[in-house]
Amino acid sequence: MFRTALRPVSMFAVLLLLAPSMTGCMTTQRIPFANDANGLKQISGVTTRSGREVRFRLPGASIVNDTMYAVGSGGEVSLPTDSIAQVWNRKTSPVRTVGAVVGVLAIGLAVAGAIAFGNDFNLGKAP
Repeated sequence: MFRTALRPVSMFAVLLLLAPSMTGCMTTQRIPFANDANGLKQISGVTTRSGREVRFRLPGASIVNDTMYAVGSGGEVSLPTDSIAQVWNRKTSPVRTVGAVVGVLAIGLAVAGAIAFGNDFNLGKAP
C-alpha cells in the first residue's frame, strides 16, 4: 500500500520540477540590435530591417567582421550586421513560472482530494 501511495506523489514532484522549464514559462524579448558582442550568447533569433524573421535552432550567435553567424534550422546562418534590426532574447518569465507552478499545484491537490474523497466511500464497503 505504501508503494502505491508514493507513485502519485513522485509523479507530482517530477511535474513540479519540470514546470519552470516548460515553454509556457518562457518569454521572448525583442530589443533593438546594437553592433556589439555583448549578450549574443542568449539570442534565439533576429528580425532583419526588411522584416524577415530568422529563428536560431541553438541559442547564441557570434559576430566576425561585421557578419553575424548562428545555427538556424537549415544549418549555419550568416547575416550582415547592418541588415539586423532586432535581436530576440528568450528568458524565463517569473510571472508565467509562478502561474505554471500554482496551476500544477492546484491540479495535483484536486486529484489528491478526489482520490482521498473516493477512498473514504470505499472504506465502508464489504470486500
